[in-house]
Amino acid sequence: MTNRVTIIGTLVDDPKIRSFEQKGGTIEIVSLWLEVKEEHRTDRFTVEINDGKASVAAKALKKGVTAEVSGKLRHDRWKDKGTGRWTGKVFVAVDPGGGAVKSLGRNETSAAA
Repeated sequence: MTNRVTIIGTLVDDPKIRSFEQKGGTIEIVSLWLEVKEEHRTDRFTVEINDGKASVAAKALKKGVTAEVSGKLRHDRWKDKGTGRWTGKVFVAVDPGGGAVKSLGRNETSAAA
């Protein structure tokens, strides 16, 4: 079974970088928030990048840039400690060797903002 997705959208904010200590070193995850506009609808997607090469490209992106992201669609689930309820999110994951991040430049609307 193949799980691949490609999204082209505009960055809503600058990339966010989180670091986690792990046995043998540190893991860095770069998060992007992409907005995809169509004629009657706007959707926002979270992208989490755990690939060194893709992370370098993602860190260079800035708010308002149009980007193309390819990766895998994932669902994360956890139990809220306060309420005891299960919650979750769907996101695009870019794993080592499993996706890419590419800038398509600024469009006229984002350049004016």
